[in-house]
Amino acid sequence: MTSRGRIMRTAFMTLGLMASAPASAQSLEGVDRPAGEAKPVGYLPKETVDYRLIVGPPPAPDSLVDRIDMSISRRFQAEVDAERWQTAQLDNKTVYPRFVEAFGRPIDRQHSPRLIRLLNRVMRDAADPVWNGKEVFQRPRPYQRYQLTRRCGSSPIPAPDPAPRGGSSYPSGHSVYGWATALLLAEVAPDRAAAVLERGRDYALSRVVCGYHFPSDTEAARAIAAAVLTRLHGDPAFHADLKAAQAEHGAPAVPVPKAARKPVEAQAD
Repeated sequence: MTSRGRIMRTAFMTLGLMASAPASAQSLEGVDRPAGEAKPVGYLPKETVDYRLIVGPPPAPDSLVDRIDMSISRRFQAEVDAERWQTAQLDNKTVYPRFVEAFGRPIDRQHSPRLIRLLNRVMRDAADPVWNGKEVFQRPRPYQRYQLTRRCGSSPIPAPDPAPRGGSSYPSGHSVYGWATALLLAEVAPDRAAAVLERGRDYALSRVVCGYHFPSDTEAARAIAAAVLTRLHGDPAFHADLKAAQAEHGAPAVPVPKAARKPVEAQAD
């Protein structure tokens, strides 16, 4: 990975995974972690999930799909009401707290430490293929291609680049975190599945409203998140943590697939 890519990934992880701990206690992974405690790590080795087997390249510039992407982006920029714009701005700042209402319970270290452990480890796995794809595809973001009327978390609005040579629009980082979160919460609390999945779709839409992504960026991210979760279901450590989160929540535990029925090695939290 290039130094530029490492800087961008760190910035997104810092922004995207903040749980509802006090600001002074927030870490890169969004956990109120005691001093000296190890950082969360993913369940899977790096590059276990190959983005090239899940998504193709982004739409070619000025292709029909690209023009549709651009048209939808412009309409959401211009036409969403004040309430939806505020939702998008809040979605831009955090991930887990934005699912609390749909989930029906707090999602933080104090109230659901096992769930936070599960989420943070999966976010590491979800980030890997997305950032590998960003580095290769280099799709310019909407604000690089046309003049936005507004952009979440940014003032003044940047002028577009007359000849953008690269960017990090495809796939969407926030969207992979949001959809992976929604899929996990749906398994932890099946009775809330409809609400959290709808919140996950709406969370991805916020990336378009904010002016950071095109619709095809978010669709690719959701496909990658689903593939990561599918792969994780064959991992015994993931299943152990999923069962722990379900027990913490009070939901019935899901059966462990035969492929995952083997001893679980101890993992640092």
